[in-house]
Amino acid sequence: MISWLKGEIIHTWKISSKEGVVLNVGGVGYEIQQLPTQLGRAKDSNKIELWIHQINREDGTSLYGFIEVGQRDLFREVISVNGIGPQIGMALLDDFNVNQLVNAIENNESNLLTTTQGIGKRIAERLIVELRNKLDRFKDTNAKINDNKKEIEANQFSKYIDEIYLILNSLGYVDNEIKDSIKVVTTSENENSFLLKTLSEEEREELMDKHLKEILMKLSEKGT
Repeated sequence: MISWLKGEIIHTWKISSKEGVVLNVGGVGYEIQQLPTQLGRAKDSNKIELWIHQINREDGTSLYGFIEVGQRDLFREVISVNGIGPQIGMALLDDFNVNQLVNAIENNESNLLTTTQGIGKRIAERLIVELRNKLDRFKDTNAKINDNKKEIEANQFSKYIDEIYLILNSLGYVDNEIKDSIKVVTTSENENSFLLKTLSEEEREELMDKHLKEILMKLSEKGT
């Protein structure tokens, strides 16, 4: 079982939504799928170290590489859930860092999880049910301190997203449409969490009106 590789990137590849590298390790080229957000982080020499998860199937072997060991280990937990494959695991870890994903699962934030492509309500709920009591080891001391400081903001943001979701649902939009268009808000989570912390109730409503207009515009563009 391959667990870690260090080598030189000799090729990058993309097949549909999958992206990765070919890594030269001792004269052998390993084809490794990576998180799209982690591609290109090698130094000028193109040398990189990756924590690897290896999956063996009848039709071949697949390697999944991560910059951080915690990402690799959380990926393993995610794909251990029945019905969740490696591509869903990669999509989740591309959209969320380790602490964000662990918090979303432990805080029962299914609507936040469904903003990732390929994650429906049932899959999100299955992740929460099967993993919420198994992820303590992913929280280090520093993360716990930061999480405590941001707990109120995170809860505010989650409730804010839930409100937007319910409004769009009441307007007749379905889950797939909502989870795609709502990324207008969730991609700026840090910025919007900070804003919610500082805004008055009136200013919060104005921000929600602004976000709803942006989302509805995005939905109307898709409908044309």
